[in-house]
Amino acid sequence: MDAGMWVIGGAIVITIFSFLAYAILAFFFPEWVGITGKVALQTEQSHAEGTDAPSHVTDTF
Repeated sequence: MDAGMWVIGGAIVITIFSFLAYAILAFFFPEWVGITGKVALQTEQSHAEGTDAPSHVTDTF
């Protein structure tokens, strides 16, 4: 194997690991990667006219 094959193989491995890391983050922390998750949906619903905002931990400060 020459150096070119190692570079191509390394690029493929890095691409696969990067995709897996993104998929794991997207599943567990969707807001971190720009996917609308539960938190964003709750925020949108609380901004609807005629609704009250749900209580939050920081409301007591």
